[in-house]
Amino acid sequence: MTARATLSRDSTRPDRAAIHDRLRVEHGRARVRDRIAVWGMRLGVVTAFLLLWFAAGALHWMNPVFISDPVSVAESLVRQLSGPIWIDVGVTLTAALAGLALGASTGVLSGLLLGELPRFRRAVQPVVTLANSLPRPALAPIFLVWFGLGSGAKIAVAVSVVYFLLLITTLAGVDGVDADRATLARTLGMTRLQRFRLLQLPTAGPAIVAGLRLGSVYAVLGVVVAEMVASTEGLGLRLVEATNEFDIAGSFAILFLLALLAFALDWVVGQLQRRLSWGVAP
Repeated sequence: MTARATLSRDSTRPDRAAIHDRLRVEHGRARVRDRIAVWGMRLGVVTAFLLLWFAAGALHWMNPVFISDPVSVAESLVRQLSGPIWIDVGVTLTAALAGLALGASTGVLSGLLLGELPRFRRAVQPVVTLANSLPRPALAPIFLVWFGLGSGAKIAVAVSVVYFLLLITTLAGVDGVDADRATLARTLGMTRLQRFRLLQLPTAGPAIVAGLRLGSVYAVLGVVVAEMVASTEGLGLRLVEATNEFDIAGSFAILFLLALLAFALDWVVGQLQRRLSWGVAP
């Protein structure tokens, strides 16, 4: 009887392995189909946008002088990429990265600190709200007076944007800590460092990463705003020069470069999010 049962179990093992292999293959095929569908929709949206843009000028829905066309923009982009535009790309990217690093680190630390000090948080809440409501383009001339035309003013504008963004998202993540778990942690005698490492940081992690992804985009915008106000180099300055010369194709080409820059930073943060495995969909 035992030998018969053993034989029966052994006979089911190949079937289980075959079923497992078949499910794995089907899952892989489903992922491939999903990726093909997503990329197909992306290409469809881009193609539709380019066709609509081309038709708007060709059919005179809008004045072609004011909107240019995709071919002229592509030619201008290739022409600029073969010139000294890479210096401006490096200047803007460096300032954006510095602003993102400083603004994000100080914003996250401030959010975690205020989460640990609820009374102090209530005291400074009006001040934080008032400071966050200040328009960043209006601050750019002041920062230029303080820090000059170099990278200091650009970084300061980027920090002023990213800091409050990360502060607010971090506080939102800290507020998401379950009250019962927080009470249990205190009952178990956890230190503040242990509660921060084991409870607050994992809970606030998704909100922090979401803030970082937004901050990576807004850091570029902050730097460009400062460069458009007054600067000696950078993509923002080149955009103003192209617009003043009524070079619409060149303006759109620079805007495309700025979009790629922000997209690249967002992609880097997304890869960081995956490595940290904080459970936020990229």
